[in-house]
Amino acid sequence: MPEGLSNTELDGQEGGLTLVAFTLAQGATGPELYAAVRNDGETPACDPGMIVHFIDKAEQLVTTWGGGLRSGQLYQLSDGSGVIIPCVAPGEIAMAASTDLPGDIAIEELGYLKHEFPAFTVDVVPLDAITVSGVETVRRGAGSAYTGTLENGLDVAVSDPEITVFPVNRVGRPLGVATSSAAADIPPGGTWTFETTTVDDLGVDHVVCPTVSAPP
Repeated sequence: MPEGLSNTELDGQEGGLTLVAFTLAQGATGPELYAAVRNDGETPACDPGMIVHFIDKAEQLVTTWGGGLRSGQLYQLSDGSGVIIPCVAPGEIAMAASTDLPGDIAIEELGYLKHEFPAFTVDVVPLDAITVSGVETVRRGAGSAYTGTLENGLDVAVSDPEITVFPVNRVGRPLGVATSSAAADIPPGGTWTFETTTVDDLGVDHVVCPTVSAPP
């Protein structure tokens, strides 16, 4: 989306991550980009990002955007350091969002997009201790927000919790993004109750991606 605008991987950058769906739409202040990315590799893709190059119909580079992929999947380095990093497990989907593209980009004048996925392959073990439950939608003005609870199941305190929620259509294409964050510490076994910013279109489902900071 939009139909007919291709978004292909940059030559020579082929790897384990694959773009499976994207939305480029006009937002309140400028174009907004949302993407769903699958890990088709055999190992977790860690600290993954996405870089998108916008090319107009005259073959000129309009702008380049880069940002992180959100998966909600946390891993710990297996070197004994205790460092926790986000990764995308094999076969799983991660999401990306850009709501700060230059406002003067004219979507109808774009010829195509190119993308690449920087990521690391390191020895990690999965952590299934940060969970989100009770997610519901509530009307807020002309839009809808998400509420719920994040629980810290680790045996150490975590800080700076953040929730990113992507409403998706029936085939999993992201339609928007809602976020919530706090400068707070969550002790072992503790919880954080959140309410996100709003989205205009709830789609038919949503993908919730939690992140936290944890000491090594």
